[in-house]
Parts: sequence; structure tokens; C-alpha cells
Amino acid sequence: MKKLFTGAEAVIYEKDGSIVKERIKKGYRIPAIDSLLRSRRTASEARLLREARRNGVNVPSLAEEGRYSLTLERINGEKLKDRELTPDLAKSVGESMGRLHAAGIIHGDLTTSNMLLAGEKLYIIDFGLAFFSQRDEDKANDLYLLRENLKALGREKAWPDIERGYHARYEGAMKAIKTLLKIEKRRRYSKGE
Repeated sequence: MKKLFTGAEAVIYEKDGSIVKERIKKGYRIPAIDSLLRSRRTASEARLLREARRNGVNVPSLAEEGRYSLTLERINGEKLKDRELTPDLAKSVGESMGRLHAAGIIHGDLTTSNMLLAGEKLYIIDFGLAFFSQRDEDKANDLYLLRENLKALGREKAWPDIERGYHARYEGAMKAIKTLLKIEKRRRYSKGE
């Protein structure tokens, strides 16, 4: 196995043309609790990936599920953060977000670093922080994170096309967008702007 990346929660390897995501032990936790948390989070991520795929979101297919590891299809593509965000591509981002939120899936780390473009297909990756929720606040936080990511990259002009795609795939989009505006207002107020 070839190590590709070490994150806060997992190590990513390449093995036989697949990606293996292995949740790592945390020495500061009681071993029994650590084992329980790692196994629950692994199982949850697998469930979320399957549900996202069932709802029309392009995600890596799950080849194998272990107690603390997932073996995933390797997507040979470029990170969206390294690509030009055309109107069609931006709309596709919004559509993927809309499908996730319609399925009650909150990604938790929705940035252009966790989106891959393989040919004409947009994939959402890394569901390590994802969870199920129907709360507008949770959906709006996903939107907020992506919007801030776009601003940091100087690509905020893509937002209207993303929003258009989001509305096209999620009936509750208006409520989530209104909640996003409230979150932005709160954060500006707390920063003293």
C-alpha cells in the first residue's frame, strides 16, 4: 500500500488501483471508546456514501467495508479547486448539493477540494464529517462553507449558477438559502462588520 495522505481522522492509501481510507487510533481516548467511535464513524460513512449514490450523487463506489476502513473506487480526476468554474460546472455543483440535501445528507466539509472532475462527471468525495439531518441550519452551514471557500479562491461569481442548480434539485432550497443569509448576517455581526 502506498500512503497518499494523512488527515486528522484517517490515513488514505492506494492499494491495487483502489483507495483505502483507514481511521486511525487516537492515543488520548480510552481504547474501548476509541474502537467504538472509529467503527461507528466508518459504518456511518459507508451508509452515507451508499445513500448519496442512491440519490443520484456521483460518489466513489464502495468496494469493501471493514471495521475501521473503507475500500473505495479511485476517481482519476482533478480537484475542482484547480479547475475553472464554468457556469455549467457551477450548476452541476449546485445540483449535487441539492441531491445530497434532498436525501438529508450533510457533507460537513463541502469545499472545492472535496469535489473531483473526471471527464464531464463531478464527484463529491470525503464523507468523513458527513451526517444525516433535515435541519435547515445544517444544510445552510454546508452552503456557507462552500460559499466561503469560493470567496477565498476568488470565485464567488459562480454562486448564482450554484444556487440555480441547488434550487433545481432540492425543493427545500429556498428555506436553506434564507437560513444561509441569517448565518452570514450573524457572522458579520459577531465580527463587528
